[in-house]
Amino acid sequence: MEKIKSPFLEERTGIKADRWKNVKSGKAELRAIEIEALKSVCPEYCYWLATGDELPEAGQISPMTKRTQTSLKPTPKAG
Repeated sequence: MEKIKSPFLEERTGIKADRWKNVKSGKAELRAIEIEALKSVCPEYCYWLATGDELPEAGQISPMTKRTQTSLKPTPKAG
């Protein structure tokens, strides 16, 4: 959903781009070491990646929630 490319992930995490491609395509499962590495790229998703749950009060959301939050337009101020 974030459209983050595998070479960028390799550069930021030190984990090979091929590994990221396999994880993204579903050929490989995401490991704890990769979740740990993603902290520097998208820290708000770590809990969701590890558990499938969100803790919005702690800033731990999913990409779907982030998309919803950014697509909502602010309410115009009255007056």
